Amino acid sequence: MTTASPAQPNPARRRFLILAGKTTVAGIAAAATGLPGCNRMPLQHFHGTVDGRFDLGPRTTPKLNNWQDLYRQRWTWDKVAKGSHGWANCRSACEWDLYVKDGVVVREEQSATYEASEPGIPDFNPRGCQKGACYTEVMYGPSRTTVPLKRVGPRGSGKWEKISWEQALREIAVKTVDAAEKWGTDTIYQDLGPNFDFGPSTGGRFKFQFQVGGLFADNWAEIGDLNIGANIALGAAHVGGSSDEWFLSDFIVVWMMNPSVTQIPDAHFLYEARYNGTELCVVDPQYSATAIHADQWLPLESGTDAALGLAVARHLFEVNAIDLPYVREQTDLPLLARLDTGRFLREEDLKDGGSPDQLYMWHPQQNAPVPAPGCTGNHTRKLTLDFEPPIDGQWTIKLKDGEEVAVVPIGAMLKEHLEPWTFEHAAQITGLHVDQISKFAEGWARAERPMVLSSWGSNRYVHSDLMNRSKLLCLMLKGALGKKGAGYQSCGWVDLDGFGNVVQMEKEGLTGRIGAMFNALSPKELFDAILDIAMRRKTEAEVALEGERNYLTKKLCYSDVVNTNFTSPEYRAALDREERDMFPRSLESYYQEAKRKQWSPGLPRKSTPKIFFTGGSNLLRRNNLPQYLKAHVWDDMECIVDINPKYAYTGTQADYILPAAGWYEKTGIKYTMSYIPYLHYCDAAVPPLAESKGEWEIFWLLTQEMERYAREKNQPVLDGCGRGEIDLKTLHRRYTNQGALGQHDEDKVMAEILKSSATKGMTIEGLRQTGIAKYTATGNDVQVTALHNPDWKGEGVLTTLTRFTMRKEPWPTYSGRITSFLDHPWFIEMREQFPIHKDSPRAGGDYPFIFVSCHARWSIHSTWRDTPMMLRLQRGEPLVYLNPTDAAKIGVKDFEYVEIYNNYGSIRMRLKVTAMVRPGVAYYYHAWEPHQFPNHESYKNLIPGLVKPLHMAGDYGQINQGMNHWQPGSAVQDTRIGIRPWHGQETKVRPVAKQATVAPQPQA
Repeated sequence: MTTASPAQPNPARRRFLILAGKTTVAGIAAAATGLPGCNRMPLQHFHGTVDGRFDLGPRTTPKLNNWQDLYRQRWTWDKVAKGSHGWANCRSACEWDLYVKDGVVVREEQSATYEASEPGIPDFNPRGCQKGACYTEVMYGPSRTTVPLKRVGPRGSGKWEKISWEQALREIAVKTVDAAEKWGTDTIYQDLGPNFDFGPSTGGRFKFQFQVGGLFADNWAEIGDLNIGANIALGAAHVGGSSDEWFLSDFIVVWMMNPSVTQIPDAHFLYEARYNGTELCVVDPQYSATAIHADQWLPLESGTDAALGLAVARHLFEVNAIDLPYVREQTDLPLLARLDTGRFLREEDLKDGGSPDQLYMWHPQQNAPVPAPGCTGNHTRKLTLDFEPPIDGQWTIKLKDGEEVAVVPIGAMLKEHLEPWTFEHAAQITGLHVDQISKFAEGWARAERPMVLSSWGSNRYVHSDLMNRSKLLCLMLKGALGKKGAGYQSCGWVDLDGFGNVVQMEKEGLTGRIGAMFNALSPKELFDAILDIAMRRKTEAEVALEGERNYLTKKLCYSDVVNTNFTSPEYRAALDREERDMFPRSLESYYQEAKRKQWSPGLPRKSTPKIFFTGGSNLLRRNNLPQYLKAHVWDDMECIVDINPKYAYTGTQADYILPAAGWYEKTGIKYTMSYIPYLHYCDAAVPPLAESKGEWEIFWLLTQEMERYAREKNQPVLDGCGRGEIDLKTLHRRYTNQGALGQHDEDKVMAEILKSSATKGMTIEGLRQTGIAKYTATGNDVQVTALHNPDWKGEGVLTTLTRFTMRKEPWPTYSGRITSFLDHPWFIEMREQFPIHKDSPRAGGDYPFIFVSCHARWSIHSTWRDTPMMLRLQRGEPLVYLNPTDAAKIGVKDFEYVEIYNNYGSIRMRLKVTAMVRPGVAYYYHAWEPHQFPNHESYKNLIPGLVKPLHMAGDYGQINQGMNHWQPGSAVQDTRIGIRPWHGQETKVRPVAKQATVAPQPQA
């Protein structure tokens, strides 16, 4: 045995060992959660039990003589494993040492083995937070799943029975195979996240779904994490390098982000930068934990961020603080537009048979428009210019029919568009003082390396795209994007191409990898792609983008959660009524046009989903208007399976609960955010608890049962989702690579994942020793994870977007440039060609408070929301924050209960009175489980989750439906509520009839 350095003792671990000798963990879970069936599990179902009791191993310590001996024994262990929290939906990754004693993980400790990326830059040490430091509380806590359960009463009744794995898998297999034959394989539904890793467990989940022809429903936009604004401006929704790059900026704007709470391991780079002379600004309506450290805090009105950005952009033009050479080469400001139509000047305007996608610039020496390099219709795949196109001016040209029209650069239109956005006008909109806005704009003008940190939470207003476009407009004018120590940090990803191979491979080795390649491209398409690159007609990145789009539209059964919900006309109608008169046309009109033009995926084809496998998500907890989802989609499903290491609200409404191995009980890779340019390995420190199994094994066994049943009934070959034949009689053989992968071959799967360009040289043996290894590249630039820096090889800070600024390749946008202007017909109809401020709509009714959410300091979504240790660090129940002025007006005091209501009914929450919140705002930390509220009805029941129809548009460069790229979302921050004292009156969400067509009425 070895001895640890002293650390805070954890009495809960000893309490667990004592309890284990008396009862079972499942029994403890049953007592705490009220789930019948758990307490009937005999002790023999636990690994490591002998005759109904735990075998703690041989006594190797001497007899205890005094308290010092007891203390010393407490700080001994059997082994230390390297691990992390692979399925935690946090944007950080942290290495931990896991201490194991008598087969139990007794505690975890942070490591400090990271190095500085380059001299003069702070290193990444230490990494970790209180959630990671208490995962053993969750792992062995009262909500841990331990045995397979089957529902025996109605869904949600809480009536369960313990069954064997064999029975569970057989019954699920029969229902899944029969549903695939009756309704189509695309009615087998998996919501992809947001909890996942890049190891064998997620590989097993995804491989099952791919091989069965099931529906991959992307949830990026539905949970509000997809940066639509970045995609519009840059052609990429996931932007950002490593967090140590923050240190190199001289002007950091934390805009819709709170790193001190949501990115604790990286926040120190902000404050070290400030000590080094960087000016730190925080734009946030709340006095956040990050704002208290800022040089400037701008507490603007919620939802008015675009107005502030437009005022800054106007000021940059006014004081001539723009980077003109950068703007000419990298942005769309030199491109020409017609004043008569307000649209781009195109080749088809000038000559018969001209391209509709070739755009133009003005050539001063030729005194004529010339084709712009790099745009969609141009064969020159470089942005380099041998002249200086103007970004202002006006000229008259002749069209192909002889008509004379005036043309201007986009820059001239932008300056005119910005003209109204004076500091005074922005102050009226934002509620900020003119002097605050002026000081902020002057900081932008002075900055040499401005940087904006804008997190996933920046995407949760219906007009968040406009807000983020305005931030990017400021960075574009300063020449900051693709520049070291500057730019936009909204979270990028390192790509592991080996993971994609694992999901698609049906055979081992090179043969299997080649087969995976041909899943994306046919031999002819592959030959054409190679030829395009060789002839320099396309760049490698453009070929990757085309391959991805081809794969999504022709091969993968892909959709997104909003479109999947919209397969129910009743669900769609509820949102359509909520958004009446909000846009030029109805939501239904835009939806039907997108379907007609095949902009939307259109899956599933025949029905709403019928089979639902969950576990990487908690859909009924997080979905907005869950009462409509339940009435119109959920209750019509044939079989709902929750595969989870923890009881969650979604599981209480399922048909089967299958206990998954916990994060310290299976191997994995923490998902690959570029903030920390290291791979984090999760080792299996202990075997799965009780009857738990890893997801790779679960789906290995399930595919075996499904293939067996499909053979028994001699099921015909199915057409999948219309994108290829699916033979369930060969499902298990394909899942196991023709028998090469066994039930417990997670290490083989892991080894295949590590055959990625970003993990060159990494081995499982090495990772078990170190826990981390630095990436050797950014990956193969699969479009959704492309960091667009092909030159980074693991040395130095990771800067993103240099492919365009250093190599001069076109941006993945319609114009081939950073985009401020779009002339897509829907954008013209919405008057959103340029970023603009639009008032936040009053979702849920005309009530006085805007209901604003934020990520909590004490949980990572619902996984920690009922953990006793975390609950003790806060008030321990759902609560809402209110300004003292508002609380006095309503007549409520701190710690009292209030009723929160709008058109959808009412709920009850505890009140916290605090001056950190602006008047008119009701602020809350999200992720509370519905069962932590009366009637199991949470704030989600009051949130319509507005869908902006513009995000259903397509067929325009970067405006194309794609996984993690472009899709309709569900906005939460525009919700309006009323608040009144609670004196014991009933709080109740309005019921939803099965075929409800009547809009909810305002509550009296």
